[in-house]
Amino acid sequence: MTIRRRLTAMLALVVLPLLVGSALVLAVMLPARLDVSQKRGLESAARTVGSSLRYECLLLGDRAQLMALALANGRSWSQVTADQLAGATDPDGLYAVATIPGVGTQGTRYAPKPLSTSPPAKPCSSTPDPAEKVAAPPKLVERVTLSTSSGDLTVLVVLPITPARVQALVNQAQLKDSRIALRCPGGEVLESTDVGLGDVEQVAPAQAGQPCAVSASATAPAGDASRWWTIAALLGTVFLGGVMVAWLARALTAPIVEISQAARRATAGDLAVRLPEERTDEIGDLARDFNTMSSELEQKIFAVESSRDALRDSVRRVGDALARTHDLDGLLGSLCALAESATGGEVATVWMREGSSLLARVVHPVGTRRPSARRLPPAGNLPGEALRESRWQVSGDASQDPASILGGRMLAAPLLSGDRVLGVIAVERPASLPPFDTDESERLAMIAGPSGVAIDNAMLHRAAQRQSVIDPLTGVGNMRLLTSTLGREVERAQRFDRFVSLLVVDIDGFRGLNDRLGPTVGDGVLTAVAARLAKAVRSVDTVARYGGEEFAVICPELSAHDGMLTAERLVRAFREQPLTVGEHEVEVRVSVGVATWPVHAHSAPELMEAADAAMVTAKNEGRDRAAEAVTRPGPDGPARPENARQV
Repeated sequence: MTIRRRLTAMLALVVLPLLVGSALVLAVMLPARLDVSQKRGLESAARTVGSSLRYECLLLGDRAQLMALALANGRSWSQVTADQLAGATDPDGLYAVATIPGVGTQGTRYAPKPLSTSPPAKPCSSTPDPAEKVAAPPKLVERVTLSTSSGDLTVLVVLPITPARVQALVNQAQLKDSRIALRCPGGEVLESTDVGLGDVEQVAPAQAGQPCAVSASATAPAGDASRWWTIAALLGTVFLGGVMVAWLARALTAPIVEISQAARRATAGDLAVRLPEERTDEIGDLARDFNTMSSELEQKIFAVESSRDALRDSVRRVGDALARTHDLDGLLGSLCALAESATGGEVATVWMREGSSLLARVVHPVGTRRPSARRLPPAGNLPGEALRESRWQVSGDASQDPASILGGRMLAAPLLSGDRVLGVIAVERPASLPPFDTDESERLAMIAGPSGVAIDNAMLHRAAQRQSVIDPLTGVGNMRLLTSTLGREVERAQRFDRFVSLLVVDIDGFRGLNDRLGPTVGDGVLTAVAARLAKAVRSVDTVARYGGEEFAVICPELSAHDGMLTAERLVRAFREQPLTVGEHEVEVRVSVGVATWPVHAHSAPELMEAADAAMVTAKNEGRDRAAEAVTRPGPDGPARPENARQV
């Protein structure tokens, strides 16, 4: 037998007898209280109906007075009754009788009942006489007499009291559980039909304005129902007592059961379970010891799982870094993330070597503010020491280091490719955390070593990629860049209904200049011309070497008119300012041909041919000038986008 069951039996022997005794006391007292409450309710119901009768009497008096005043002021009897009785909604025979001096007695009624010209004259506002004989049905009567110059004017307003009137009063008072009866002088009794006649009755006696006594009755709550109520109370008490005993037993044994269940869950591997510690007894001490044990076990398991997750994350980051072999910025970002994960750092920075100094290239995570110093000398900072020593360096306080972002703990390791140091990777964490230890430093060095080789390969790939589209002599684009860029810009202009202009620039008399000054100066002239063209055009324009001493400039969204203006500006610039090539100052003239899509051509190759032909035209016309290509009409004439933006 469990502890809970034994405790339940003991509580039942103590609690149930007390509850049963209390139930017996309530079973005797409650019916008496119900009787008193019912009588009060019946008394209130009778008074409510009596008040309604008195209110009706007041209304009759007001109506009679208004009619008397209207007659005294000369209005006819028909007009007065139309005003005062036509709007009445009483279905029980409201009528009025008036004695008018010089006219006689006039009578009217609301309902089609026999008109009595001699109704009881005693007003309902007077105290009734129980012995008075009143003709059925009882009535509410109000008389008003006014003395006029022609004699006394009397108005009598009569409202019969019928069962329907009684029922209307009951409905108006919203009495649902009582039977109402009016006991009027002469023995007349008028009853409502809501409920049956009860054996408990309360009476509101007749008084001024209330000619009939009001009786309210209902069935007594006691009697046979009292016995069943007693039985129900005892059964309910036994049931509630059983529930209370079970609840007490459960409440007293719940801590022990909770500890037992928590121990089972911990055994099954759920170490996050905790017990409440608010108790100050032995149960509370046991709960605190259990929570401490579970917390320590959970921390150890969490450390093991964190190490496993860190290893898995490091392997994934290595894979990401290898996948970004030719993407230098992506490779450096993956390297920073891997370094942070391996060392427990919060911020990582890659410093790339440029000459003898270091330049901040990538800061991770994305959005982190950059170091205050963008370029570092090889001394006076931790990355510079790692660069000079070609070995990892640690700083416990980097608050004064210009390379630091957090001003706390810093660790830096060189990025090596063979014997060359390409740069340095630095990781940081706040001063509130412990300094980097030797194990973390060696892990960063293990990551930085192979990463240097990958970075070197990415840099070589980028250089080779750049050289494939750059003219090695002048540093501007080559023919490959020219054709690919022109095709792309023409396609974009066609899609968005824009202009694109192409300028072909040829150096006038370049062969004679090359023969006179030598090929070295000639190459310098080509380089200087390319530099001046790149400086003179917009940043969105593309300058490329077309071949020999010819250059081309691609100008997106530039109309034919603006293209000619740009070409003339270039011609003037070379005419007005000589080029400086080494020790020589060389005067150079250029001829420029201008062609615009879709005005002069319908495709990129046609545009190049048109610009080249325009350049030949400029040379044939005397050189040192600009010429526009011949317009090539389409099926509907020359194409000119109306919404093209002119620059």
